[in-house]
Amino acid sequence: MPLSRLLLLRHKLESVACHCVAAATRRRTVPGQASVAASVLSCTLLVLVLPIGVSCCVAEDWYRWRGPNGDGISSETEWNCDWGNGQPTIAWSHSAGTGFSSVVVKDGRVFTLGHVDDQDVVFCLNVADGEVVWTFGYPAELDARDFEGGPISTPTVDGDRVYVMGRAGELFCLQTSDGTKVWGKNVAEEADVRLPGWGCSAAPLVVGDKLLLNVGESGVAVDKHSGELLWSSDDRECGYASPVLIPDSDPTAAVIASGRAYIGIDVDSGEQLWAERWLTSFNCNAADPIIHDGKMFLCSGYNRGAALFDLNDATPSLIWKSKEMKNQIHGSILYQGHLYGIDGDMETGARLRCMEWATGEIRWSVDDLRPGGLALAGGKLLLLTEPGELMIAPATPDGWDPLAEEKVLDGKSWTAPVLSGGRIFCRSVHGQLVCVDCRD
Repeated sequence: MPLSRLLLLRHKLESVACHCVAAATRRRTVPGQASVAASVLSCTLLVLVLPIGVSCCVAEDWYRWRGPNGDGISSETEWNCDWGNGQPTIAWSHSAGTGFSSVVVKDGRVFTLGHVDDQDVVFCLNVADGEVVWTFGYPAELDARDFEGGPISTPTVDGDRVYVMGRAGELFCLQTSDGTKVWGKNVAEEADVRLPGWGCSAAPLVVGDKLLLNVGESGVAVDKHSGELLWSSDDRECGYASPVLIPDSDPTAAVIASGRAYIGIDVDSGEQLWAERWLTSFNCNAADPIIHDGKMFLCSGYNRGAALFDLNDATPSLIWKSKEMKNQIHGSILYQGHLYGIDGDMETGARLRCMEWATGEIRWSVDDLRPGGLALAGGKLLLLTEPGELMIAPATPDGWDPLAEEKVLDGKSWTAPVLSGGRIFCRSVHGQLVCVDCRD
């Protein structure tokens, strides 16, 4: 059987299975509790046997912020942006509440956060049809200070658990199957640390049996099974970026963004290893650092700029710095020696740029796109513009030349698109979540 036929059959089986789950569930919603499936579903497993020597690209789960490797890149190649008539297939649309939370995808389910009726709500949806599997709500304020408000952090799925963090420091561990709360707490209150101005926005990072959180000056760690506080840091304002591991470090180390520095820490003990002072207006360090080949790229908006550091010594040493890339919210994406990122103020007009990793030289810049969020898959950039246009273009330092573009959302869209299983998920701040079917 041709590989294309095998892939098509695989996608059809996946869709049938997800529709069966939706049809077999009866939902109930109780404020502050999970909306759970009331019936037990008996499933017959279908096994597709491939001939020896035949391989296919398995759909990649996007189970954490910025994808499996935390770099904004999907390894999937079996997806199609040749939309023919210029209109991609919108498989489904769902209202997911106000907020800037991105989506994660795991085992045929989509998870995200949004604010609805005085609650922050965790949504679990079927990937094939967008039907609600369960919801979990907890009391929260919209807190729309200088922006639309709502949750900012993105869920993290680990095995049969999903971890979610609220802006006021709420932290929950839920069962992925039905949304049952395993444990919950306010980790900022327990660690006795202040909140940043716009609240907690970093996604939880799973490191072995620990959850690493950007709370306090240089983070907090809790036991992922019980929620027990393992260590905390000083009561100084944290930043908004998510923790990033330093590859091949011994002991295991990570970089945490505080309001005034990027700090290297020992994940096991919480000990600070070094601190690179990094000041911005409003203490707004929101872009995740990029760590590659013994080097660290830092970038912030509010006219701060970017810099590349060598991490091979006891403390970071500067290689170059530049004002030509300023990531206000989203971190750049490193691909084949070049950085692709959103430069400038999102409110007044940001631009999409390509920068050389080794030197900081700008290779190209496009000023009129109004970029909102960025991802990369199969050598292609996936750009969601602020007005809700989805644009696909080759990721190359030679220039920006879109292969496809279409408006898929209405209203302000600052959340990065997510590709998983040949589907692209896009959401707006007002909660419009769409699934664009790009399967081959």
